[in-house]
Amino acid sequence: MTEKRKVVVLTHGGAGSNPAHADGTAIAGQIGMMGLQTGEPVLDAACAAVATLEDDSRFNAGVGSHRRSNGRVQMDASCMDSSGQFGAVAALEGFRNPVQVARIVSQSEYRVLAGAGAAEFAGNQECQTISEDEIGNTGKDFSTTDTVGCVIRDGDQFAAALSTGGIKDAIPGRVGDVPFIGCGLYAGTQGAVAATGDGEAILKQM
Repeated sequence: MTEKRKVVVLTHGGAGSNPAHADGTAIAGQIGMMGLQTGEPVLDAACAAVATLEDDSRFNAGVGSHRRSNGRVQMDASCMDSSGQFGAVAALEGFRNPVQVARIVSQSEYRVLAGAGAAEFAGNQECQTISEDEIGNTGKDFSTTDTVGCVIRDGDQFAAALSTGGIKDAIPGRVGDVPFIGCGLYAGTQGAVAATGDGEAILKQM
């Protein structure tokens, strides 16, 4: 008898997220599962799930990202699978779905791109832009929300993806744990991890 392939999709809305927003993470998980069912690579499915959370302004990622001390939004994102494919962006401005930019980086000659260089790369790849008027969470209700993420298992393949708007009112250029392998995320042959919490504390322990 052939053993049934194990498939698991897990999503999180970040440390400090409101339990009332669990519908958002559930929808993101469904998007990831649908991707697997249609034959998407496991890393694409994980990134699609996280992109769904980036499109939900209740979470601190993508359109709901916290603003920095200068009033602008800078975002970090990363993705990795158990084959070792990895890509990340840091302090990215002006793009709706940083995790999709990170996915494209993972397919390029680069591994991590930051700031203006990351934005130039994303623009050259015709990634979807977003204006400062359309992005940025200024509401007090979500001031404690943190990194969103997804981990997926599809048989013997694993993947993880993360995205964050960072700490509210942080100085421009601040980067946490998200774009670093083994800090924000990791995917190997035995499993995958997508962390959330105090980026500086996580970095200090690694």
